[in-house]
Amino acid sequence: PCHKTPPDPATEGLRLRAGAAQIPHPRKAKTGGEDSYFICAQGSALGVSDGVGEWGWRFDVNPRGFADELMAGAAQAATHFIGDESMSSQQRAATLLSAGYSSSRCFGSATALVATVNAKGTELGVANLGDSGMRQFRFQSGGRGGGNRVAVVNRTCEQQHLFNCPFQLARLPQAEDFDRLRAEGKEKLVQTMQHVRLSQQDMPHDAELFCFPLKEGDLLLLGTDGLFDNVHDDELCELLSSVVTPLEAGFCLNQGDCEGATETSTCHNFTEPAVIASAIAKAACRRSRERSTRTPFSLHAREAGVYHVGGKMDDITVVAAWSVRTPPPE
Repeated sequence: PCHKTPPDPATEGLRLRAGAAQIPHPRKAKTGGEDSYFICAQGSALGVSDGVGEWGWRFDVNPRGFADELMAGAAQAATHFIGDESMSSQQRAATLLSAGYSSSRCFGSATALVATVNAKGTELGVANLGDSGMRQFRFQSGGRGGGNRVAVVNRTCEQQHLFNCPFQLARLPQAEDFDRLRAEGKEKLVQTMQHVRLSQQDMPHDAELFCFPLKEGDLLLLGTDGLFDNVHDDELCELLSSVVTPLEAGFCLNQGDCEGATETSTCHNFTEPAVIASAIAKAACRRSRERSTRTPFSLHAREAGVYHVGGKMDDITVVAAWSVRTPPPE
């Protein structure tokens, strides 16, 4: 074991080491669900998006297509701004969200959240439109059972027009698309679009922007509403109390007098983000099936005067990311 005091965590030169997990609604298991996400390979940006299922059952349009294009466009834009110091982190996040929307061609609608690190690696910018969310967790030793004490130090907020009606980006057919859609048998979609008031659309500039300082060892959790409708923040903290952070693992690796200083030693392995994402997604899935637990969704329903007890079954997407110094600990 290591007995020396770990160094202070870095607050600049940080990047994100990320992994993801998805569990579709049981009825959508064959198609993989309607959520999407991206992880930038350079560790500079992440995102999640929740496609609106109505496009599938009502109009026979793939609900995930638009969400996938949103995320792919944002990921592509992220590669262009890695070393650009001219924009704040909030501006970068807003730019990625706008780029994702501009690059989309599929008809559909979706919520979207994009998070990106600034060029200096000191802070995180977030653009959120709708009811997906992000939590930033910070760890301290001294928790129960020898684990960590975990706290949510920053979080995003939902955007709702009214209960269970979140803000959404949409790519809608225009008049020039109607003949083709009719030829494809989508007369119902054409009829609906002829009565849509485009002035009421949510757009990327309607996203709420956030800026959060980063520290080495912070954990970010991005999730669609399938996560945050079912699991409370304090429950997430409890689930995360036993993880090993990269800061802990990196400190051990740098100490030559630590016992058992080998690459395979438990002391030197931090909990991979994909493992965290999978565990959190499974916890949300279990909770979604419960019929008597007080969940975030049931509490929000009560506030809106709607009766709902227990979880809310939905697609679940979780992206977990450690904040690590550049280069990250080995």
